[in-house]
Amino acid sequence: MEADSANLLPLLENQWGAARLEHLRQIGRIAQQLGTPAYLVGGAVRDLFLKRDAPDLDVAVEGDTRALAEACKAQIHSTHYQFHAQFGTAILESSQGMALDLAQCRLEHYPAPAALPEVRPGNIQTDLARRDFTVNAMAIRLNPQQFGILLDPYDGQADLQAGLLRTLHSRSFLDDPTRILRGLRFATRFQMDLAPESHQQLKQALQADIFTPLSGARLWRELRYLLELEALPSALPLLSAWKLWFLLRPKPPASSTLPTLLQRGHEQIQWLQAQFPDEPLDVFIPMLILIWQDVRLSDIQHCLDRWPVPDRGRLLADLRALPGLPETLLKAKHPSQKANIWQGVSVAGILAAMAIYADNATIVDSARLYLQVQKHLPSLLNGQELQTLGLKAGPSLGKTLKLLREAQLNGEISNKENAQQWLIKQGILPPNLL
Repeated sequence: MEADSANLLPLLENQWGAARLEHLRQIGRIAQQLGTPAYLVGGAVRDLFLKRDAPDLDVAVEGDTRALAEACKAQIHSTHYQFHAQFGTAILESSQGMALDLAQCRLEHYPAPAALPEVRPGNIQTDLARRDFTVNAMAIRLNPQQFGILLDPYDGQADLQAGLLRTLHSRSFLDDPTRILRGLRFATRFQMDLAPESHQQLKQALQADIFTPLSGARLWRELRYLLELEALPSALPLLSAWKLWFLLRPKPPASSTLPTLLQRGHEQIQWLQAQFPDEPLDVFIPMLILIWQDVRLSDIQHCLDRWPVPDRGRLLADLRALPGLPETLLKAKHPSQKANIWQGVSVAGILAAMAIYADNATIVDSARLYLQVQKHLPSLLNGQELQTLGLKAGPSLGKTLKLLREAQLNGEISNKENAQQWLIKQGILPPNLL
């Protein structure tokens, strides 16, 4: 373990400002009063050197996190906290909207490859030693006398400057193969390369088939983070270079158009989010659909059987529907028929379709019309109103509502009065009603 490094106070003041630093100073003072030294750790330290914003701050504590959180609430005005007893962690929130995650320093031992670690309390040295890469194994002291002093026992700052991702020990990937996928994300986001010895460790881990004993839930969590990356197209060359395509599909994609396809997918997602900020969307689903375009459904089912992907039945239905979409839409003669086709596809599936058929203006325009207008078109007459007009509750009422919607989509009706007239002409309502 190397001695303390340079004082980062000037860099912290320049990049984070006085208010944020004063909040950290207060936490450091309170931690010292309790005899529980506190350190800023993780991505915030790394991002400080990268001159990136760090909205999430992680503080490691050599002691009781709950006691520190309670003391901060008592001594720092308008501070609140949430304690998670299961993990021994706390979230500290200030009235200015500043949030910090407090966690006790710990020591980890892996009883078997790819197993969850056995954890017990530790100090800052053992806490940094359990990290994934040297660039994430740095800490900044928060105690008053040494506030701003960098701890960098594994030369993470030097690796950061060199653009290298380096593991802390030779068994890192064997202990925890999820570090491989985290490394892939870091390499993509920060344009870094895997250090030569770490690349050799990756090869050894793959030769040991290290992902087989990893639980499907843990694997899916890391894959989901990868699929949610806005820079996902840039990760594809690394998936090939690191020989990791097998985690997502049986073989690497044969076509070189996938990066363009994924970029189009992100553009469609951004369009939807601009149009409908409150529309719920799992971004990873359209990305999965695009990645799986030429993959057999039986192979996809094998993945879904292992991963806890939400709404898997709908995802498979989308994958079945999208290849025949151009022909199906071409056969539809009326707006209501096209709307019914889109209604059978999830929003994520529609976005994927807009990316796949981006050069087909008819399909894209039809999809956007459905999302912008047809999907949320209010009914001219609701079920209660139809019952007031004499219709009985039951399946026939649902069929009438469907017929009304189709007539409205086709421009045959536009208000309550002509909707009632249309129902009379269809023989659904008696002619003497009006």
